[in-house]
Amino acid sequence: MAIGQIPKRALISAVTNAPRCLITTKDDHGYSTGDQVRITDLNSAIPVLRGMDEINNGLFKIVVDSPTSFYIKDVIRDTYIDSTNFPPYVTGGRCNLVNQEFIFHGDE
Repeated sequence: MAIGQIPKRALISAVTNAPRCLITTKDDHGYSTGDQVRITDLNSAIPVLRGMDEINNGLFKIVVDSPTSFYIKDVIRDTYIDSTNFPPYVTGGRCNLVNQEFIFHGDE
């Protein structure tokens, strides 16, 4: 029996330093253009330096590039995130789909 929302997560394998920040996931992410994701576990406070502190714990709208990559955009301005001057990506991180509508999974 499951109660609540079913998480849809993907592990990050790369993040570009570019005018349009591209995130690559280890496996097929299953997201769609227009979805919103929260990026987590990219923080210099974690024992292993991971880079990209500026996007850690951020909420972003995405534009899918491939089954394993997507661009991130500011959810308010709808502009691409420019990561050119962010600390380079090192390792780790997760993408977590943020459900826009709540779907209840449980006994009825």
